[in-house]
Amino acid sequence: MTPDEALADIRGYAFAGRVTYAVPHALNSMRKRGATKRDVVFGLARAKGCVHEPAVDRWRVSCLDTDGDELTVIVEIDDGLLVVTAF
Repeated sequence: MTPDEALADIRGYAFAGRVTYAVPHALNSMRKRGATKRDVVFGLARAKGCVHEPAVDRWRVSCLDTDGDELTVIVEIDDGLLVVTAF
């Protein structure tokens, strides 16, 4: 999958609400960052770019939260998005 294809999938899954969270790690990292689920879904739906991390088959997504602050979200793509962490 190319980065452009992945970005299209990430945006589409986020718009469709097909986002789950690796509990408790993802929720703990989001809490430390001050990011809510709404921030994460908002950012993923409007993501600016992504980079593949082939060693773990995950995507590092660059986006903005609902306040316009930079947010990085690590996701796995598999018939939806699994949020691994956010910072």
